[in-house]
Amino acid sequence: MTSINLVLRPSSREGHHQGSLSVRVIHDRYSRAIVSGYRLYPEEWDAERQKIIYPSHDPDRTTYLEEAEVKIAASIATLNGIVASFDKHGRYSVGDVISRYRRKTDESRLSGYVESMAPDLERANQHRLIRAYRTVASELAKYNKGEDIPLCHINACLVKGFEDDIKMRGLQPNTISFYMRNLRAIYNKAVSSRRIVAKTEDPFAGVYTKVKTTAKRALTEEETIRMHDIDFDALRSRYAPDSSEYQYIEKLNYAWRLFMFCFQAQGMCFIDMAYLRKTNIKDGICSYYRQKTGQQIVLKVNKGMQHIIDSFAADVRDSLYLFPILKHEGALARKDYESALRTQNRRLKVLSGMAGVDKRVTTHVARHTFATITRGGGLPAGVISEMLGHTTERMTHNYFASLDISQFDQAYRIIADVLSGHPNHIMPGHYAAGLRI
Repeated sequence: MTSINLVLRPSSREGHHQGSLSVRVIHDRYSRAIVSGYRLYPEEWDAERQKIIYPSHDPDRTTYLEEAEVKIAASIATLNGIVASFDKHGRYSVGDVISRYRRKTDESRLSGYVESMAPDLERANQHRLIRAYRTVASELAKYNKGEDIPLCHINACLVKGFEDDIKMRGLQPNTISFYMRNLRAIYNKAVSSRRIVAKTEDPFAGVYTKVKTTAKRALTEEETIRMHDIDFDALRSRYAPDSSEYQYIEKLNYAWRLFMFCFQAQGMCFIDMAYLRKTNIKDGICSYYRQKTGQQIVLKVNKGMQHIIDSFAADVRDSLYLFPILKHEGALARKDYESALRTQNRRLKVLSGMAGVDKRVTTHVARHTFATITRGGGLPAGVISEMLGHTTERMTHNYFASLDISQFDQAYRIIADVLSGHPNHIMPGHYAAGLRI
């Protein structure tokens, strides 16, 4: 059994000084420590809860501690992965774990270099990018029999062999392109930062880096109505309130409300909804900046959206956020979001089955559906693009003066007409009877 915990070693100097935070690995009663490189004051560390305590009024210190939290969480995740790998293959020592960790965090190697970029990318809100870099580094290590690749070994022969390997595994062209484009980006960054010298021959000259257009996953008007009209009251009536089936229906209703809010809120992305604060809404207008692009989006809060917001009021009474998705702030909020996204997509799969929708419904389907239905209802493509935030120019405070509010009303009338059309209160008995908890 291997345990991994954090230890703050106090300063040996007298007075109020910072101590060194280390990661301690214990296996077979032997322990080794890995110095994190971050220093904390005693009041900034809760040893029992293994958590960093943020100061009340010190933005610079908070930034430093958030970076420490992200870096240490990544180190622990790496160590857990190493331990899990060793557990599959029998006996090992704490020294084996530390040695593998040193190799994986060696900045002259692919995974180590990617991790060295992580704090800056996290601070820049480039969470998807660092996840993409980690994915390609992990896949290339698998190709290399589990060993991390030295940056200087990235050449045309290696890249082509990696591409051929993932092709043989049956990956789709866009997935292959995803790996190649991100590996090329890492390589170029390593060259520009002088970690390695550029190869005479471009390692990526002959590999596939294009992107094929894929079909958008939008629901039809009929499918949207069927999703909207799932009869949760009828489903609840089948079970006792304290039963596990009843509680699962409540969880599905929770996911349904979030999906319908995204759809009605101009196809809002799930991540943007998760980070919405109560202060983002004023006088019936919701204004926020997209997490992905930083662009400002402004929209009217219609009756359907307000009804959903009100339904969560009790759950967020003591929270800054509009919806009960994020439990923390700072670096840990991202983990809350990623966990919620996975849960939401699992539940949407169940909800689509209940509604008889034979499509893979995910959080992003709400966005495509809003665009498709409003376009079919006659809203100009340029207006829809602006509502979705596809324009590249950052909006300013003059946004309200430049946007015709009637465009909101037209979009909402289209949505309202669809959602009020032919209500059928779907309650698929054959499915409800077999709810899986």
